[in-house]
Amino acid sequence: MSDLKEEINVNRDWSLNVNLSGLNAPTGQKNLEVPEGYYKAKVTDMYVNPEKNPNRVVLKLTINEGPFSGTVRTDGMSIPKSEDDKVRYYWRGLAESAGYTPAMLDGGSIALGRDTFINRDVSIYFAPKEKSADGYERITYLAPAEWELQRRGFMAKQGMTPGGEGKGADVKPAVLGGVGGGSSSSNGTGGTTSKNDVLAKLGLGGGANA
Repeated sequence: MSDLKEEINVNRDWSLNVNLSGLNAPTGQKNLEVPEGYYKAKVTDMYVNPEKNPNRVVLKLTINEGPFSGTVRTDGMSIPKSEDDKVRYYWRGLAESAGYTPAMLDGGSIALGRDTFINRDVSIYFAPKEKSADGYERITYLAPAEWELQRRGFMAKQGMTPGGEGKGADVKPAVLGGVGGGSSSSNGTGGTTSKNDVLAKLGLGGGANA
């Protein structure tokens, strides 16, 4: 005998109007425990909450590779208060991680905003609470080539073999402040790290492009 009961007094003739464009479907993985390691993630949101802390930019990062793909982690960056504020170093790390080159960042004062980073891939080192000295999750943003070097060293210490040689090393820059992912092509400003450059740094042959 079926244990399904026929519902009565319900309306099955329903409809709604809703805009679903530009949304990320929930994966159910937000609260997964992510182990220490090196990950590729996408900046899926970036905002300031004036009621909680008007001087801090909140970042939502969605891991987009590997078994933890779809998992969201939250980070934050303080807004620099002066020309010599040390937090500027962390913003530099975020910008390089997002594919912006030294040639694009060394021209003096630049304007950064949500469109500078939103939907761009970033290369990160993630440490869970138990691996962090202050008891909080820690995220470090790394330029793609540096991320690859550190990832290889980390995996070697773990007795693991890095997969996907050169993965993450070919992120190309885009116009600073442009919207889009890290696959945008160079705009001719120079400073692009080529695959051969990265392989050379890793001791795998190759050389710098002219």
